[in-house]
Amino acid sequence: MATECRSGTGFSFQRKLTVDFDGGSITSEAGLTLVREFDERLGLTSSAAKLVNDARDRRYIDHPMRSLLRQRIYQIVAGYEDCEDAKYLRSEPTMQSVAGTAGDALASQPTLSRLENSADWDSIRLLESEGTEWFCRHGSTEGEIILDMDSTEDRTHGQQQLSFFNAHYDSYMYHPLLIFEGNSGVLLSSRLRPGNAAAFRQAVSMLRPLTRRLQNRFPGREIGLRADGAFGTPEIMDYAEYAGLGYAVGFGRNKKLHEIVMPLCEKLEMQWECNPGKTLRHYTSFPYQAKRWSRSRRVVAKIERTPEGMNLRFLVTNRKGRAKEIFDWYEQRGQAENFIKELKNDLAADRLSCSRYKANAFRLQLYATAYNLLVLFRRHVLAGTELARATVATIRLRLLKVGARVKRTARRLWFHIATGWPGRPVFEQALARIGDIGPPR
Repeated sequence: MATECRSGTGFSFQRKLTVDFDGGSITSEAGLTLVREFDERLGLTSSAAKLVNDARDRRYIDHPMRSLLRQRIYQIVAGYEDCEDAKYLRSEPTMQSVAGTAGDALASQPTLSRLENSADWDSIRLLESEGTEWFCRHGSTEGEIILDMDSTEDRTHGQQQLSFFNAHYDSYMYHPLLIFEGNSGVLLSSRLRPGNAAAFRQAVSMLRPLTRRLQNRFPGREIGLRADGAFGTPEIMDYAEYAGLGYAVGFGRNKKLHEIVMPLCEKLEMQWECNPGKTLRHYTSFPYQAKRWSRSRRVVAKIERTPEGMNLRFLVTNRKGRAKEIFDWYEQRGQAENFIKELKNDLAADRLSCSRYKANAFRLQLYATAYNLLVLFRRHVLAGTELARATVATIRLRLLKVGARVKRTARRLWFHIATGWPGRPVFEQALARIGDIGPPR
């Protein structure tokens, strides 16, 4: 007999409206089946699971490592960034079908928390560069490979290991280092660092294996490096030159540089007085050697006169081309800021709330894996659709967050989606694209 929820003779605003709980098995995450099928065809999370050392006693394992990682990663993809969300999702029909076995309860929150806290440093270091492997196999673009390197703030709360005050960000934080591929948006490598780590710390140790892998996989392809002034250290530039990277790195202003460009500044000021209100720009380059540099390098300057005043910017580079071309190429690194926003805002990668530093380092890799999974999904599956340039948050809202009634028969698992759902054309296009990839690997 149906259980009905009523108030008097019905709801006051609609007396014939009746609520019951006989709708059957309902999901709000039906679109995750697309991501799961894409993942299965390319073997992405399967390869990541092989990198994690599983020291558990096999006699007492209910959930294999691959299932645990998939559950955690798909939760992040769907917008459930906390382990605590497993309490409500372990019986969710879509999550069961994509991360485990339909009808079988998934791992609980304590199980996922033990996973994060038991990860060893060898597994974490392997996962840090898994994005490079995914790029080499599935994410390569034409032309130059661009390494956009940047650090970001990850605020901490309470007594978290290696949380320190960082004066630049004016907060207690961790200081992750991220390296994206500038054309595709793939997060090639990421690493958690203590909050007091300088922006350039460990940059060379991350660049070295990454560059070697890319050069072995794509011999003859040019590789460029872009980074802001916080990375303008002799060690980074020396390594880039040794490895054959064409770099452009921000460089801070100083008295000597001001003296060199002062004649151009005065010339631009005179032009401004003759034509006030119009933004004027001039580009130039010259050799320069700082005290700590092993040799002289090319510095490129951008001199800009706006209504707000004179603005000077400098880059250090070994790239060929006119000064304006160097700056135009460098300023495209602004796209990396959008990649960071997707990682932190859309996927909540700054939710590193474990008390143990190592657990947070592992958790960062879970967020990075979820991010790369969606980036490759967008590139391979959504190209040519209305979501081809959509953000991760928009893809989730428009394509993944779709309600369905789930029905299981002896032979099939049915997801009955609403007939009038507006996302149906894109869903069908995506499914056809995934089918073109070929059988699961």
